Amino acid sequence: MTLNCEFTKDVAELYYEDMLSPETRQAVKAHLRTCPNCQRHYQQYENFRHCPLPIRNFFPNEKEESDIEKRLYQKISRKLRRRRFWNIAGTSAAIGAGGVMFIIGIFLSNHKNSL
Repeated sequence: MTLNCEFTKDVAELYYEDMLSPETRQAVKAHLRTCPNCQRHYQQYENFRHCPLPIRNFFPNEKEESDIEKRLYQKISRKLRRRRFWNIAGTSAAIGAGGVMFIIGIFLSNHKNSL
Protein backbone atom coordinates (compact mmCIF):
# COMPACT_ATOMS: atom_id res chain seq x y z
CA MET A 1 0.00 0.00 0.00
CA THR A 2 1.46 3.35 -1.00
CA LEU A 3 0.10 6.54 0.49
CA ASN A 4 0.12 10.12 -0.70
CA CYS A 5 1.06 13.10 1.46
CA GLU A 6 -2.51 14.37 1.92
CA PHE A 7 -3.73 11.08 3.39
CA THR A 8 -0.61 10.71 5.54
CA LYS A 9 -1.15 14.17 7.05
CA ASP A 10 -4.88 13.50 7.58
CA VAL A 11 -4.21 10.44 9.73
CA ALA A 12 -1.46 11.99 11.89
CA GLU A 13 -3.60 12.06 15.02
CA LEU A 14 -4.84 8.50 14.46
CA TYR A 15 -1.23 7.39 13.94
CA TYR A 16 -0.07 8.87 17.23
CA GLU A 17 -3.11 7.57 19.11
CA ASP A 18 -2.36 4.09 17.70
CA MET A 19 -5.82 3.87 16.14
CA LEU A 20 -4.73 2.74 12.67
CA SER A 21 -4.79 -0.81 11.39
CA PRO A 22 -1.36 -2.46 11.40
CA GLU A 23 -1.21 -2.36 7.58
CA THR A 24 -2.04 1.36 7.42
CA ARG A 25 0.41 2.10 10.25
CA GLN A 26 3.19 0.30 8.32
CA ALA A 27 2.27 2.20 5.14
CA VAL A 28 2.44 5.53 7.01
CA LYS A 29 5.86 4.58 8.45
CA ALA A 30 7.11 3.63 4.98
CA HIS A 31 5.87 6.95 3.55
CA LEU A 32 7.50 8.91 6.38
CA ARG A 33 10.87 7.28 5.66
CA THR A 34 10.85 8.68 2.11
CA CYS A 35 8.99 12.01 2.36
CA PRO A 36 10.76 14.98 4.00
CA ASN A 37 7.58 17.14 3.88
CA CYS A 38 5.58 14.60 5.85
CA GLN A 39 8.49 14.07 8.22
CA ARG A 40 8.39 17.81 9.02
CA HIS A 41 4.60 17.71 9.43
CA TYR A 42 4.79 14.74 11.80
CA GLN A 43 7.63 16.38 13.75
CA GLN A 44 5.51 19.53 14.21
CA TYR A 45 2.58 17.37 15.26
CA GLU A 46 4.80 15.49 17.71
CA ASN A 47 6.02 18.79 19.20
CA PHE A 48 2.43 20.01 19.53
CA ARG A 49 1.39 16.80 21.29
CA HIS A 50 3.98 17.42 24.02
CA CYS A 51 2.75 20.91 24.90
CA PRO A 52 2.32 21.53 28.65
CA LEU A 53 -1.49 21.56 28.24
CA PRO A 54 -2.47 18.53 26.19
CA ILE A 55 -5.62 18.85 24.11
CA ARG A 56 -7.30 16.08 26.12
CA ASN A 57 -7.49 18.37 29.17
CA PHE A 58 -9.80 20.74 27.28
CA PHE A 59 -12.50 18.09 26.95
CA PRO A 60 -14.74 18.07 30.01
CA ASN A 61 -15.98 14.55 29.40
CA GLU A 62 -15.42 11.45 27.29
CA LYS A 63 -18.59 12.01 25.24
CA GLU A 64 -17.24 15.26 23.78
CA GLU A 65 -13.93 13.58 23.01
CA SER A 66 -15.79 10.71 21.36
CA ASP A 67 -17.86 13.17 19.30
CA ILE A 68 -14.72 14.91 18.09
CA GLU A 69 -13.11 11.59 17.16
CA LYS A 70 -16.28 10.60 15.31
CA ARG A 71 -16.27 13.89 13.34
CA LEU A 72 -12.59 13.41 12.48
CA TYR A 73 -13.28 9.87 11.25
CA GLN A 74 -16.26 11.11 9.21
CA LYS A 75 -14.17 13.88 7.67
CA ILE A 76 -11.45 11.43 6.64
CA SER A 77 -14.07 9.01 5.30
CA ARG A 78 -15.68 11.76 3.20
CA LYS A 79 -12.31 12.76 1.77
CA LEU A 80 -11.52 9.17 0.86
CA ARG A 81 -14.95 8.62 -0.71
CA ARG A 82 -14.58 11.80 -2.77
CA ARG A 83 -11.09 10.81 -3.89
CA ARG A 84 -12.29 7.31 -4.78
CA PHE A 85 -15.25 8.76 -6.74
CA TRP A 86 -13.03 11.07 -8.80
CA ASN A 87 -10.53 8.27 -9.44
CA ILE A 88 -13.33 6.08 -10.76
CA ALA A 89 -14.88 8.95 -12.76
CA GLY A 90 -11.52 9.83 -14.34
CA THR A 91 -10.79 6.22 -15.22
CA SER A 92 -14.27 5.78 -16.69
CA ALA A 93 -13.91 8.95 -18.74
CA ALA A 94 -10.53 7.81 -20.07
CA ILE A 95 -11.91 4.38 -20.99
CA GLY A 96 -14.95 5.98 -22.64
CA ALA A 97 -12.79 8.40 -24.62
CA GLY A 98 -10.55 5.53 -25.70
CA GLY A 99 -13.61 3.57 -26.84
CA VAL A 100 -14.91 6.51 -28.85
CA MET A 101 -11.50 7.01 -30.47
CA PHE A 102 -11.36 3.30 -31.31
CA ILE A 103 -14.80 3.40 -32.95
CA ILE A 104 -13.91 6.55 -34.89
CA GLY A 105 -10.68 4.87 -36.05
CA ILE A 106 -12.58 1.81 -37.26
CA PHE A 107 -15.16 4.00 -39.00
CA LEU A 108 -12.48 6.08 -40.73
CA SER A 109 -10.47 3.05 -41.83
CA ASN A 110 -13.60 1.38 -43.24
CA HIS A 111 -14.68 4.61 -44.92
CA LYS A 112 -11.20 5.07 -46.40
CA ASN A 113 -11.20 1.48 -47.76
CA SER A 114 -14.61 1.96 -49.39
CA LEU A 115 -13.38 4.93 -51.46
